[in-house]
Amino acid sequence: MLVEEAVNRIKASGRGTGHDWGVDRVIDFLNTSLLQVSALLAANRYPPIVKTIELEDGDDLPDNYLFSCGTYPIRITNGAVEFLDPDIEKIQFRYFCNVGRIVKTSDTMPFTNDAINEVVIKGAVLLALNENAVHIAQDSQLVTALQQAVAGGLAGGLATE
Repeated sequence: MLVEEAVNRIKASGRGTGHDWGVDRVIDFLNTSLLQVSALLAANRYPPIVKTIELEDGDDLPDNYLFSCGTYPIRITNGAVEFLDPDIEKIQFRYFCNVGRIVKTSDTMPFTNDAINEVVIKGAVLLALNENAVHIAQDSQLVTALQQAVAGGLAGGLATE
């Protein structure tokens, strides 16, 4: 799905409320929703958002780092890695990641799964409507239930650690 389609759907959601958001503002809503959905999927151990990198002592964690898959003989302080074992030169490090940021409407949505993209769009709609003081309590409950169903179904109880 192209970001343009998601933006158009979100913009259409605000027309009945008397609000019309600019494209840049809608992309901000999408990016916030992407962060929320990434965290939800990581908490449910969704395997497609696991990345592997090679770390050396003193390296910084990637900007998209959420939390590690398993435990490693490292200490993390202010985003920098310190090896606890001086004999180790490199570590293959697996971690759950934030899927990234949308920059322009010609980008594709970061998720290839339509159900996840739907949750991202619905979350962005709620953020947009909430910013304009539209009553969204019932919608919020529905989106929360949708998020939980999607996260539970996609994770399927698979352990990635």
